[in-house]
Amino acid sequence: MADQDLSFQPAPLPRALDLITRGLLSLAVVLMLLIVVLIVAQIAARNLWNQGLPRAEEVSRLAGVLCVYLTAPYLALRGQHVAVDVFVDLMPRLTQKISLMLAELSVFVFSALIIWGGYLYLLRAWKFRTPALGMQNIWLYAPVVFSFVLLGVIALWRLSAIVKNQEPAA
Repeated sequence: MADQDLSFQPAPLPRALDLITRGLLSLAVVLMLLIVVLIVAQIAARNLWNQGLPRAEEVSRLAGVLCVYLTAPYLALRGQHVAVDVFVDLMPRLTQKISLMLAELSVFVFSALIIWGGYLYLLRAWKFRTPALGMQNIWLYAPVVFSFVLLGVIALWRLSAIVKNQEPAA
């Protein structure tokens, strides 16, 4: 009887989070295509004209960093992020629930710490510029902090779904 009370039911994805994370995923795909184009351009410029493209290298490096952080909320919302659940699957349902709740709480606390540290850094980041582009660092790091805000919100949603005996992964 108690095991039946702890059975997980699928939780519907919050529409706003779904739209935002899909938009970020689309942006990440565009950035990945930009990386490919810039790398091909760099290779062509070096091999054909013996000319380096430092701005293209910097843009592709920054785009790669953003791709990681822009896709993380999409994956977390759908439960597709990296998770080791071998031992959790072997536990009784109540212990599973507690372990999943602790994991989501840990993600939330980690996100909060990154947001706080990111905020402190962003207060100074506008003063610094990237070497080749001369772009203010705040334009690179603000989306990273925004992604962690989303991760924190998603962790709270997933925690809420677990408390309600719903399966937070889509």
